[in-house]
Amino acid sequence: LFLILGLASFERIIYIIFFYHVSAAWLSYFSFSVSLIGHLLYLKQKKMNWSNLGKNSIIVGVFFVAFTLITGSLWFNATSGSYNNIYWQWSDARQTTTLILFFSYVAYLIFRNFIEERGKKAKLSAILGIVFFPTVPLSYLSAILFTSLHPIINPNPGEPGNIYWDSIKLFILFFNLIAMTLLFIYLLRELKELDIAKEKLQEILYIKMEQGR
Repeated sequence: LFLILGLASFERIIYIIFFYHVSAAWLSYFSFSVSLIGHLLYLKQKKMNWSNLGKNSIIVGVFFVAFTLITGSLWFNATSGSYNNIYWQWSDARQTTTLILFFSYVAYLIFRNFIEERGKKAKLSAILGIVFFPTVPLSYLSAILFTSLHPIINPNPGEPGNIYWDSIKLFILFFNLIAMTLLFIYLLRELKELDIAKEKLQEILYIKMEQGR
């Protein structure tokens, strides 16, 4: 698909990075939005499947946002003059707020892992997941509200620093987005199966422990 772009090799690489970057960013925001829904439903219904959905969506979201940060840094290096080896700008609002988003949800996973009691773990994790969610819209809006080197979509290909979209580029972008959405669904299903396997193992261990008394 990328060969039909008809661009010079270096420019093609820049677009390839950016296509993956945008798709991963969208899926990270979507993953954390699903986690918010899961946590809110858990607090309302007290069902563990909602807590697990919130947790699993965050695991997948952390994966996508890490990929977003890596590809974003590579794209920034390629477009800002690849010979100066600059991959990060702390003054860039989008990069910094997305990093805050990443560490917030990593902290969530660490916090959840340290709590043993099941009900307490689910309740406190749900509260923490809701508290951390504002980092998602903050990351998205940062390029609009604050100083950022993040590019904008522009119909004028002659303006530097912006991304020009034609029908071919949009097709490839949405193809990548669909592919990553399918990956999101697959990972979420696998994590759900893992949760079910863990619960069955815990039941078996509990029964054996009771029989041994």
